[in-house]
Amino acid sequence: MTGLSLETATEHVEVLVSGPDDRVLAHRAEDVAHGHTRRLAALVAEALKEARVRPADLEWVAADLGPGSFTGVRVGLATARALALVSGAECRGASSLAALAHAAGARRAVIVPLVPAGRRDVYAAWFRADARGRVSVLAAAEVGAATLVVERTREVLALVPGARPRFVGPGVAREKAALEAAFPGATEPEWRARGLSAHDLAAAAGSRLGPSAGLPPSGRLEPLYVRPAQAEERVRHRVSARTPITLRPFLVGDIPAVVTIEREVFSDPWPESFFAAEITAAMAYARIAERDGAVAGYSVAWLGMGTGHLGNLAVTPGVRRRGVASVLLDDLLRECHAQEVETLTLEVRVSNDPAQALYRRHGFRLVGLRRRYYRDTGEDALIMEWRS
Repeated sequence: MTGLSLETATEHVEVLVSGPDDRVLAHRAEDVAHGHTRRLAALVAEALKEARVRPADLEWVAADLGPGSFTGVRVGLATARALALVSGAECRGASSLAALAHAAGARRAVIVPLVPAGRRDVYAAWFRADARGRVSVLAAAEVGAATLVVERTREVLALVPGARPRFVGPGVAREKAALEAAFPGATEPEWRARGLSAHDLAAAAGSRLGPSAGLPPSGRLEPLYVRPAQAEERVRHRVSARTPITLRPFLVGDIPAVVTIEREVFSDPWPESFFAAEITAAMAYARIAERDGAVAGYSVAWLGMGTGHLGNLAVTPGVRRRGVASVLLDDLLRECHAQEVETLTLEVRVSNDPAQALYRRHGFRLVGLRRRYYRDTGEDALIMEWRS
């Protein structure tokens, strides 16, 4: 199949035209600084001309979903979607971090791909490579300084006994001293230190390995920014402040509305009978969040004997990123303090980056891993814990 890969997540841009059997028909690489908008179309035109491939001949187009340059990711994804639209090609994608992890060739390792994020920050994610080199995602992408990467890597290594750390990608060189001081030998052999690769992107985007491998489900291409644009967040906070969130007990009469949301949000939803049994259990602490009189979210936890477990927290899709989940979680933690609960645990999909970020912000840490916990995708579950 003839395809086009657009690696645009950093200042180092690559365009690759591939033919049958992954044969390279044309390849362009250029350091464009902040010139993604100006240079990408020209590089694509040059590569297609050299390969003697018309846009209409393309059967797939792949784009880097980030994280990396906001502009680069957006320009690359928009270009891929436009080419796919006019040619009828399949649009594919993979994150910069997943493409690095899958291409690194590590075995029995915790792979930590790093991509520059501006100032002294890097984007990082954590993947597990087994004895056969099969790669699966371990923990969500984060952005921060080298000290954060070292701290998180130590936390993740405790979940995979016997695995060694391996740092790869263009974000490694700048932080090599700190990484080597914490994990001697973990930055060697060097991999993609000089930039991301369109070859890696093409392989990852075409693998169809899915969420358990840190790759998007087929047909779903959403950018992975890790941190939102500040201007966008300011607007969102202003809008959210106009419509306050109220909390109240989760009642049996709420179950039909909640089950509808549950089926929309989760691929393995709780059934109505489970809600009916759990919200009336002796140690249950179940809450409904409302905005404008409608259910905006809900949580179900069990607290008692100094410990607790959060079994379910969900937000109605139309009001996500409006503070609903944080309000529910803040309320639950206040209740933990009131009941003298010392530890609260939960399970979360390894691919659920937004949820992991939410729990991190509220003081949860990784303490365990349940292999193939989710039956629908075969994904692992992370066990996260909060301590009072």
